[in-house]
Amino acid sequence: MIDLHGQISLAFLKKSRFTGSFSGMRYLLQKKEQVVEEAREEEAAQTKTVLEAVIWPEPMNFEMTEQEKKHGKAFSFDESGLWEAVDWLNEEYKAGNF
Repeated sequence: MIDLHGQISLAFLKKSRFTGSFSGMRYLLQKKEQVVEEAREEEAAQTKTVLEAVIWPEPMNFEMTEQEKKHGKAFSFDESGLWEAVDWLNEEYKAGNF
């Protein structure tokens, strides 16, 4: 089971991404800007900050893994979103979805 209590915080994720692995599954948590509304004429696109969780099979790192082998989900960028993301990682591992 992935347990990141005491190992990760939102303050860390504001500045850097977090990667790890667990029994054949690699994962990444990172801050990301998600487009809420596309840009129109002179208005810029509207975005919101989310926490992106991505998983893929070992042995390769994120950059070297083919895109079709990765999948992820976005969560709110707050404490509850962080722990929801960790729960999702564990659910995906139990289901063998990596």
